[in-house]
Amino acid sequence: MAIYPAFFEDGEGGHVVVSFPDLPGCFTQGDTEADAMAMAIDALSGHVHTLQDLGREVPAPSSLSALDVPSGVRVALVPSGALEDSPPVRVNISINKRLLQDVDAAAKREGMTRSGLLAAAARNMLTQLRG
Repeated sequence: MAIYPAFFEDGEGGHVVVSFPDLPGCFTQGDTEADAMAMAIDALSGHVHTLQDLGREVPAPSSLSALDVPSGVRVALVPSGALEDSPPVRVNISINKRLLQDVDAAAKREGMTRSGLLAAAARNMLTQLRG
């Protein structure tokens, strides 16, 4: 499991915005630091899976000492998930067309993949059900 540095910064509306300096285009946000970390794990996992699915190289994580950290930004290490132990499984689901459009729009807005957003939503629901 790789561990990537992530930049956490305060965004508009009190959100915590997360970006990954090693993975341009991979970003997400959460309402709290804890929520942002959970979303970051999912976004990172989805981004790495997408790169792998497309046959693209997955950049190695930078060391903390190599980072140029902007002022006001907090750095945290984010695990990429058990990618080696648990590869993604392709599934076929049926979903309302409008709902799928909303999912895709939200995923794009959050810098996530469709799969990453659906996995995060499923994880959140399972956590609530286990309550």
